[in-house]
Amino acid sequence: MTIAASAPGKVVLLGEYVVLDGSSALVMAVDRRCRAELSPGSGELCRLQMLMPESELVEFSPGEPSGSALVDALKDVADLGPPWPVWKGLLDSSDFFAKGMKLGLGSSASALVAFAGAAWRAAGKPGQPGLSELIHCHRAFQGGSGSGIDVAAALSGGVVEFRLNSASDGQIGSVALPKSVGFAGIFAGGSASTPSLVGRYRQWADSGSAQAIALRKRLIAVAEGGCAAVKDDDGMAFVAAIDEYGRGLADLGQAVGVDLVTAAHRQIGDLAGKMGLAYKVSGAGGGDVGIACGLDTDALRAFSERASESGFHVVPLTMDEQGLRVEEHAA
Repeated sequence: MTIAASAPGKVVLLGEYVVLDGSSALVMAVDRRCRAELSPGSGELCRLQMLMPESELVEFSPGEPSGSALVDALKDVADLGPPWPVWKGLLDSSDFFAKGMKLGLGSSASALVAFAGAAWRAAGKPGQPGLSELIHCHRAFQGGSGSGIDVAAALSGGVVEFRLNSASDGQIGSVALPKSVGFAGIFAGGSASTPSLVGRYRQWADSGSAQAIALRKRLIAVAEGGCAAVKDDDGMAFVAAIDEYGRGLADLGQAVGVDLVTAAHRQIGDLAGKMGLAYKVSGAGGGDVGIACGLDTDALRAFSERASESGFHVVPLTMDEQGLRVEEHAA
């Protein structure tokens, strides 16, 4: 028997960083999926094949570390390891990379959710792993940082409104974007370290300066307003919120002293603006994927063509309605 699981990636639409302060945020699952497979092994060693994106095969004795910090965090923090003493597995997140670089589509969260789902089913447990448990594991894997918004997208699929409660547990609700809204994704050509950027933000936010208080209030107001626009099916207001939040993230980067909106992102954003589109970095920023957003499909198509001609990697952003998917196959 082989347990096969997969989970989608994500783009954060609104609420980066201030989601850590309790603000509502929006995240959309996208149709790039990490695959995980588990089955009973033979012989004396466990085997784990990892494609991230290069192929690596690790062999280890039962009960020993697997060589994957993500897999080991699931086992040690939530007891979500494979149930067999000797096992073999596959963890494939190669779709989340371009030219050897991470696109910033939530590969680690997708991999964690997929592997956890496979281990959960292999253990014969009903349903699927809980969101809070998975967020706790992901934070352990990332050194304690992160809201868990990418975990929520990988587990649930679709578009999710996400918020942290007073206990830092994730609360989610499924929402539908205005049908008139479209997206185009562009990879800016560099991979960012989310834990490092979140750490810098946390240090700045905890300073309690007047600048920090005012800018966080501004970002929270924009994120909350964008979430309200979605619920009101107001496409124009939602696109305006995307655009304003993008400018707010640029100001946040300057305030914190990190390049959240890189020169490449600024170039892409200028191109989007000339075509009447909103633009913002997605997630931690730095060099990861950015999203153009608008109501004009022709403008989005032309933007993608122009960005590609300028040497940027266009990332199709199709929403994935399905979150964690688990299947069993006969050996």
